[in-house]
Formats: sequence, C-alpha cells, structure tokens
Amino acid sequence: MTDDLDQIRSKEAELERQLEQLRAKRAQLEKGVRPSTVERGRPLRDLVLEMLQDAASPLNSLLLAGVLRPLFGREVPSTRFGTLSNDEAKSYDSSRARPVYLCHCLTHDKGQAVKRFWARSDWDLVERIIGPMTGRVHFLEGAAWTINLARLVNAGELAAEKPDVLQYVAADQARDAGLVVKRGDFPYEDWLGTISAALERHTAEDLALRELAAAALASRLTERELLFGARAGLVSLPGSTPSWRSAIDER
Repeated sequence: MTDDLDQIRSKEAELERQLEQLRAKRAQLEKGVRPSTVERGRPLRDLVLEMLQDAASPLNSLLLAGVLRPLFGREVPSTRFGTLSNDEAKSYDSSRARPVYLCHCLTHDKGQAVKRFWARSDWDLVERIIGPMTGRVHFLEGAAWTINLARLVNAGELAAEKPDVLQYVAADQARDAGLVVKRGDFPYEDWLGTISAALERHTAEDLALRELAAAALASRLTERELLFGARAGLVSLPGSTPSWRSAIDER
C-alpha cells in the first residue's frame, strides 16, 4: 500500500512539473497577445509565479498588486496575499507535492519569513535571503523590472490591459528610486541605466553576506522552514543601513 502511494505521489509530482512547464511556455507565447477575460481569470498564484520568474528577483506584494492591475486588469486586495501565503504553506504540508511553491524571503540572521516579499521555492536559498542591504537592492530590481515592462509595452513587444496606467506605475517606481521624473516624459532607457549603475555598486557586498547566511541557515533549519520561515513567525522588512544613499545621490 505504501509503495503504491509513493508511486502515485511521484507520478503526480511529475505531472505537476510538466504542467508548470506548459504554463511557462504558454506565458511566453501570450506576451504579445492582449489579456483576455480568461487571462484575467487565471489563478493569482499562477500569475505571481510567472511574474517572479520574469523579474528574476523577489517582489513585494504592493508592487505585484500595482503591476497586476494595468498588466492583466486584476484588482487584488492586500488581504488576498495573506490568504495566498497560508494556502501555499497548507499545500506544502499536504500529501500533494508541487514542483514549485510560492514562499517568503528569509531574514539573514534568524531565518524568519519576511512580510510581503515573495520568492519561488526553485530559486537557490541565497536568492531568498534578505540582509540589512537587500531590501534596497530588491526595491531597485523591482523598479527596473516594472520600468522594463512599461518599455516593452511602449515598444509593442508586450501587451497590457492598461498601458497608460503601467507607464505611470513605472514612473512612480523611478521617482521612488530617487530619479528625476517629468510629467508626460518616460525615458525608460535612462532610468534603467541609472538603476543598473546603482545596483552594480552594491550587489557584491550584499551577495557576500547572503551567501554566508545561506550556509548558516541551511545547516540549522528544516526544509519546510527554508521555504516558509522559522517557526518564530513573520517579521517586518529590515531597513537599509546608514551607509546606503539614494539613487539621486549616486548619479
């Protein structure tokens, strides 16, 4: 009986993996197609997984909600992300294995789940850790991702439900990053260049700390805790260190 259950679970996990691959392929093909009613009705989980894959960086709930609305025409209340988090942990604890889970980032020192910062379970642990400077790094990475989405839509390489709104979401991200933003002007390439330069100056130091933290956490946390955080509970996002300067000072 046990062997039969193991075989069934193994086959189910393989089918889930194949389904994720098909969804990823479909997402690539649909990028040039205007979002439809069916697209807007897709599960939030699928959309968030694809957005994280596209950004290749953890994203916070506020940014995800801000981009979902103009890109897919989806209004997502803040409470929905809390429900999504609980559902994902419950799914992991059930007997139904998934090839990839949505999870939170972890603090570098205690391995606690960081509120509102989302990652994928198939990323290396080091990519899911937040240190004292990582919040700023991920903010700039998220800003660059949003600006690039707006750039692609403007160039006709990507479809969006509300292109004009996405433009202004991108401009807000640029402004919050400390860049000069003029009404009605969207110099995407300039914004991306400035953010890229800022990231180059700080990612190496941040990565070194996260690599040390990943090794330490992997040695003392369970597999579940490495995905959903140590049992002590959720904590707020750590602030940047005093050595951080805004992008406007770094140009």
